[in-house]
Amino acid sequence: MKRVLILGTNAGQADIIDYLKRENWEVHACAYKREGPGCDMAHYFHLVDTLNVEAVTLLAKNIDAQLVYSVSSDSAIKTVTKVSEILGLPHFINSEIIELFDKKELLRQFLNENNICQVAYTSFTSNSDINTWKHFPCVVKPSDSQGQRGVQLIENKEDFANAVALAIKESKSGKAIVEEYFYGIEMSSNVVVQNKKVIVNEFTERYVHGKHYFGLPKGHAIPVRNVEETTITAAKQMIEKMITALNMEDAILYVQMVATPQGVKIIEVAPRLDGCHIWRMIRFAKSYDLRAYAINLLLKNKIEHKVIDNGSFTLYFNQLPSGEKFERKNFKINNEKIVFEEYRYKDGEHIVPINGKLEVIGYYISKE
Repeated sequence: MKRVLILGTNAGQADIIDYLKRENWEVHACAYKREGPGCDMAHYFHLVDTLNVEAVTLLAKNIDAQLVYSVSSDSAIKTVTKVSEILGLPHFINSEIIELFDKKELLRQFLNENNICQVAYTSFTSNSDINTWKHFPCVVKPSDSQGQRGVQLIENKEDFANAVALAIKESKSGKAIVEEYFYGIEMSSNVVVQNKKVIVNEFTERYVHGKHYFGLPKGHAIPVRNVEETTITAAKQMIEKMITALNMEDAILYVQMVATPQGVKIIEVAPRLDGCHIWRMIRFAKSYDLRAYAINLLLKNKIEHKVIDNGSFTLYFNQLPSGEKFERKNFKINNEKIVFEEYRYKDGEHIVPINGKLEVIGYYISKE
């Protein structure tokens, strides 16, 4: 029987677990604690820390896994790649490129030096020399932290030192990166590369909260509504230039960008499928499944990309502050156009801190 080990058990991993079960894989999942829908959804759950490369390698060998995989997690995909390299299992890009995407200052350096996306930036390991930075507003974030932990928009010099200190604290390597801030319309692309050819470069608009919850998404829409097609074309060309410069053969990427009056800028690149369930919105809108593409890409099966345009769709998150109690009755939605709805909590459960600010407790997709 085909056997796969999925790293992580959160809602994003549950999506890929569900797909693999439907495709008749024996699905094993692991995490450092039994938490999340993937625990019960997988055929077998193992109490193994996804950051522990040695332990995950041993587990994969013991269950004779043909694939080790993960979606929606930057930290887990690093382990996936290292374990797959050790065991000679299928994987996309090597650990060196994974490291480039994981360390934000390395990505900025690469994009600048290859004339792909010019952005002013610097990095700090302490507050001793922060006066060298003069550009405000700016974005301060940990070099290698997942998600929005420690990410802040800083508009003046007075708040800068505390922001840098927090980013350093949240960084595994003890480093903060500071970038110039770009005002504009945010958008993202899920990208699939096979045999050095970009076969999917699907853009969606990214709706975000204001300054209080800076960087946190409220939802996504397809197609992009507030950006000109010429700008989207330029964004696609920028992504393809990056892929060519990195000499990628097979890859799955999630690229966050912002369309500014000065042109398109890359915010971040993740070597994985997104963690926002955008694949499901795309499947409603375009009738293809990015989960299937990812697994077929790993197995070296030729992807026949076919698109059926089913119209415009929007994915909205239901959210609550960390620690609050969930009550389903507070999220009744009177919308006849909803095509999918899902919640991660049961009545009376308290919201587990993920970003420590505003947490996703579920989502729904509507046809516009």
